[in-house]
Amino acid sequence: MSIIKHNLFGRVMGSAVLGDNPQVALDLLNNIAEDRIFQSPDLQKGLNMDKLFITHYYYPGTDPWKNIMNFPEEEAFAMAANLAATHPDITSFGRFADFENYYPNRKKADEYVRDSFIRLGGKPKLQHPYSFTLMECEYLRKWFDSSEKIVFDLSDIPDDQVSFTLGDSCALIVHGEEPVVLTKEMLLDSIRNCGSVDAFLKQSLGKYAYVEVQLWDAI
Repeated sequence: MSIIKHNLFGRVMGSAVLGDNPQVALDLLNNIAEDRIFQSPDLQKGLNMDKLFITHYYYPGTDPWKNIMNFPEEEAFAMAANLAATHPDITSFGRFADFENYYPNRKKADEYVRDSFIRLGGKPKLQHPYSFTLMECEYLRKWFDSSEKIVFDLSDIPDDQVSFTLGDSCALIVHGEEPVVLTKEMLLDSIRNCGSVDAFLKQSLGKYAYVEVQLWDAI
């Protein structure tokens, strides 16, 4: 596997939804703008999927494989209390200070996305995924108050171990919305329909801070 690695990584569980309607995801899948498809340089020469990568930002010193959601509930709450107490000034650790509310919403979001992914043909190996963003996201970099990150080429991730949502899946659940789950094939089709990666991101991120990526295997 081709991996650009900048250290170990932790868990992204931000609240970054901007807006309240995931309909844009369906629009991306159903709206085929022919002028963009046939005029786009990317499509004329074949869309270069090597350009696609996923990024995980993390706070220095966190363990990449210790997803707090994969621990027994009592242990997870004890871990959250410790993390909140030892990082009181770091925005990304705020969710641990409110773990009583965060935990059930995170659990519900993971279950919803996992079940949806399975119905779409996915074969997730984990109950709770590791969260990434498609390409890069300045919002998350600032949220973690760190430039530490890990990057995987999307082409290196098995299709049945990766899913996508427009916006933070947990925040969508908090706002009473059902995340629209995409497979890698659905994502690539949406990008082709838009004509380029940049065009897809511009269109899809009108309401959201980033495209969340769920990695369902500890690669």
